[in-house]
Amino acid sequence: MKIGLQITTDMKALAQEVQNEIDNEVIKHLSAVLERGVELVRNKISNGKAYDDHTGNLRSSTGFIIYKDGKVVHKSFKESPVGTDKATGLKEGLQVALDVLRESTGWGVVLVSGMEYSSWVERKGFDVLSGAYINLDSALKQAFAEMGSI
Repeated sequence: MKIGLQITTDMKALAQEVQNEIDNEVIKHLSAVLERGVELVRNKISNGKAYDDHTGNLRSSTGFIIYKDGKVVHKSFKESPVGTDKATGLKEGLQVALDVLRESTGWGVVLVSGMEYSSWVERKGFDVLSGAYINLDSALKQAFAEMGSI
């Protein structure tokens, strides 16, 4: 007895749908890990005191982008809850992140504090960005292990 089956599924469309699901999971896990790190430094009080962010620009300029094959697939910059001119920080942070974005294949992350004086504040002993990437490697490995990719 012979049974004839005919596949009517568009295999290319199915493969693309599977790839989109994988990409969405990668973005979800990457952004969750990065968001935790960035939120820690946005809200951090160093040495018992927070740096004065009168304009709100420094905290607003701290964030990240995730890209795949040279194209931004996710970005996270949030307006500071304090300050007189937070919009400039949002704009500067995103622009700095986009400026360092490279043409590439595969996944990448750009983590920035986009104001010119960010490193100066960091050198004064305040955690502007460095706390966001301390232990980032192990946090990413854990996130991908939870996803079942590593």
